[in-house]
Amino acid sequence: MTASTGWGEESRRPPRSEPLPADPTGQRLCEIFGHYPWNFIRADLPDDATAKAAWTTVTTYPLRPRVLWNHWQDANQLIGVRFTHDTRYALLDLDAGGDYCTPEGVAQLRAALETLGITRTLLLRSSWSGGLHLYIPFAELVNTFNLAVALKECFKAQGFRLQAGQLEIFPNVKAYGVQTFIEYMGHRLPLQPGSGSSLLDDDLNPIGDSLARFFWLWDGAAGHQDMDTLRHAMKIGRDNHRKRPKRRSHPVESWRQDLDLEITEGWTAYGQTNHLLKTIACYGRVFEGLQGQALIDYTLRIALHCPGYEQYCRHQHDIERKVIAWARAVEGYYWPLGTTPTRDTSHPKNNLVPFNQRQTEDAQHRIRAAYTTLEQAGELPEQITARAKAIALAAKVSQQTLYKHLTLWHPEHQEGVIAQIASLLAPEEPSSEATTGSLGPFEIKELHPLEGDMKGEALCAGELGSDTNSFSPARGVRGDETFFPQDAEHRAYNLDLHEQIQNQIRSLGWSGEVIRQFIADQFEGKRWFELTDDERFLLLYRLRVVD
Repeated sequence: MTASTGWGEESRRPPRSEPLPADPTGQRLCEIFGHYPWNFIRADLPDDATAKAAWTTVTTYPLRPRVLWNHWQDANQLIGVRFTHDTRYALLDLDAGGDYCTPEGVAQLRAALETLGITRTLLLRSSWSGGLHLYIPFAELVNTFNLAVALKECFKAQGFRLQAGQLEIFPNVKAYGVQTFIEYMGHRLPLQPGSGSSLLDDDLNPIGDSLARFFWLWDGAAGHQDMDTLRHAMKIGRDNHRKRPKRRSHPVESWRQDLDLEITEGWTAYGQTNHLLKTIACYGRVFEGLQGQALIDYTLRIALHCPGYEQYCRHQHDIERKVIAWARAVEGYYWPLGTTPTRDTSHPKNNLVPFNQRQTEDAQHRIRAAYTTLEQAGELPEQITARAKAIALAAKVSQQTLYKHLTLWHPEHQEGVIAQIASLLAPEEPSSEATTGSLGPFEIKELHPLEGDMKGEALCAGELGSDTNSFSPARGVRGDETFFPQDAEHRAYNLDLHEQIQNQIRSLGWSGEVIRQFIADQFEGKRWFELTDDERFLLLYRLRVVD
């Protein structure tokens, strides 16, 4: 086995003495296209010449040269072959309606091929559907995989779209099968009678369907290729392919490749119509930027040209209706790559507490409980290291976790919190306004009310009329201002209750702002100094319930 021979192919190679057809043209056909007889493809010629053929793979027997020539001459069937490890040609498939199925598109492809040393090609109409096949002949055998890589790299570098429905390369860059041998993709043979295939000029006008003329043009084109340039390009392409990291592609590019693979494979069994229509519409929406009727037309065109459509799709009678439904559904869910999303992609909010947060809150609770227990039992060490060990042991946490919450137990970090608590819960100091007017030592003196401060005053004689019920605004009216304020009695201060509340707040690790808000929430907006003794007892209870 030579170095270029693919795994599993040696045992399939036909005997070199395989008899060829008697017809010289048939011999040329078998020499070029009969190099690999296994797993060939065939299809019955559709009644509608423009319909897509239902290709199947024949695995039961090899395609011998004389059988190949006989099948090619049969106008009632279509025949196709696959590549082996070496080849004398390549083929570009341009689907009808694609961007490159025009004289201008063909000219662009030919210009790109010249960068590889390929200066001559043969242009054919592939079938009555109007698709094009651009054959690339060589005068000698070349490595199939290296050629496939070079062609792919060439077109990708120059911005061509390599995908089903646009531009496909035969041979394709196939994967390497570890457990099973993976075949190259098959293609139909040229110029079969009744297939609609014919030679074309540069303006896509038919110029005949003679197979003998095809091989005459083939030999002329093969002799003009720059094989040195091609071999150099193949080596560079293969080296680049080997060096390319296999599993570091961008997720978007991987998604694109996956969709393209799905579309390229087409239908392989029944029950795949919905999946494939969604895949095609998704590709058109995201990577082609299509919408509306353009997306519908794209999805329908690609679906009708996918392999296996005629054989396995059971919705051919209503395919347009299903395409419209899927195109509309996809358009509402996906958006073109690089544009603003058309739907809300944010995750719905939930009330679930993250696991890490629950772990942190549980650790804080155990540290506070351990601190309070040790303090109340008089067993809280003063020395920091000893205190940390005692609290960590009682709380069943690590030293690392303990030092993440210094404000709960470390004296130096508790000072700020304790100062806020002490300031908040301290007895209210008399205001400056009250102390400014405070009197000196209490003295017993007579109190003489001022004239203007009397509740009432005698009426002048002239003002007293015969109506004893007459009323004067100044008569019997309470003064608007209080001129004899009495100092409110100071509420008795329960020091023991104060200390219990302070210790409870300290064990919670709350800041002064949190405490103020808690009191306001629990007691209708009141502040600490406005609470009664009963309310302060209730505050202590509610603080303990919180813990």
